[in-house]
Amino acid sequence: MNKFFYWNRFFYSPESNEDMKNTIINEKYIFNILQKTQSPGAEKIKDILRKAEQKKGLSLSDVGYLVNLNDRALLDRLFAVAGKIKKEIYGERLVFFAPLYVSDFCVNDCDYCNFHKRNTFLKRTKLSIKGVKEQVKFLVNSGHKRILVEFGEDPLYNDIGYVTEVIKAIYSVKISKGNIRRVNVNIAATTIENYRKLKQAKIGTYQLFQETYHRQTYKKFHHGPKQDYQRQITAHNRVFQAGIDDVGLG
Repeated sequence: MNKFFYWNRFFYSPESNEDMKNTIINEKYIFNILQKTQSPGAEKIKDILRKAEQKKGLSLSDVGYLVNLNDRALLDRLFAVAGKIKKEIYGERLVFFAPLYVSDFCVNDCDYCNFHKRNTFLKRTKLSIKGVKEQVKFLVNSGHKRILVEFGEDPLYNDIGYVTEVIKAIYSVKISKGNIRRVNVNIAATTIENYRKLKQAKIGTYQLFQETYHRQTYKKFHHGPKQDYQRQITAHNRVFQAGIDDVGLG
């Protein structure tokens, strides 16, 4: 069996998302909107920004005009409106979390990542559960209450059993300075069954970055299982099906 196909079958069943292939990120439609919304006039932009301030959403054409905006004064106005809306919704609250890299074993060869498979100079590390707890104690003593735990994609070293064991170990650490109250997780796109296991382990937020939504660019920079654009773009749909209701994407 082809190794690339094996890794993908291990993490992801493409048949479950077959109906979504042509409905997520319709590039032809998006580029058509961007073409039609070039050179927006000042009054058009001001109307869109007034609409934005009402916090009732913008149309795709509205967004197209904003993306094509080049006028410095109007860009400043755009950022001011965005800041105003953010403050009205979120206030002055900032939430910090500490990243905890647990394992850098990875079967992918992404061009931009130092953990890529071709990097033979890197001495790969996978923390033991004891090592995880030691790191958690250090972070709690530093004042942290939230952790984003990170794993490379490797079904042999970083299987879902290890991931959930790490989550439980983090929650189990309780010292005089306190404990970790929320464990967010960043693992590769996976199956509904595996996401359910994360849910059972009391995951906080599941984070998965798309890196780029442009298919050709995505294909160019990703090599290995992660090169499967459909597996990546439909992951959050599987997350919701598994009952996890807090996700991060970028």
